[in-house]
Amino acid sequence: MHQPDVLLVVKESLSTSLFINLEADFHARVPAVICKEKKSGLVCKVSAGNENAHQTTCYLSALSSREPVLLPLVMGLRRWARICEVDNAEVGGLPPYAFALMVIYFLQKRKEPLLPTYLNSEVCFW
Repeated sequence: MHQPDVLLVVKESLSTSLFINLEADFHARVPAVICKEKKSGLVCKVSAGNENAHQTTCYLSALSSREPVLLPLVMGLRRWARICEVDNAEVGGLPPYAFALMVIYFLQKRKEPLLPTYLNSEVCFW
């Protein structure tokens, strides 16, 4: 199955779930399906065949499994960013991943760190 076909299936699947405002952008640098979660209003981009995004997602998943406070902090910061209208990279704001990185950095640099640094072998995400 080719990348656009996969994304069309993803778009169709998401349209029957918790997401609204589904759009497919096949002409972007990384083709993706863009949608908004109904309850929180947060924007989600789903791509296919993007190894970098897959590795990033695995890393974030490993960190959130290790520290349960990570996900609520990221979601809270993203919600604040949406309210303040600084979460749209297309119009000069920051991409969603930047907010996750800010929270991870904060949790790594606390006086008593809650998360290890990226190069620390304590996190296994492959």
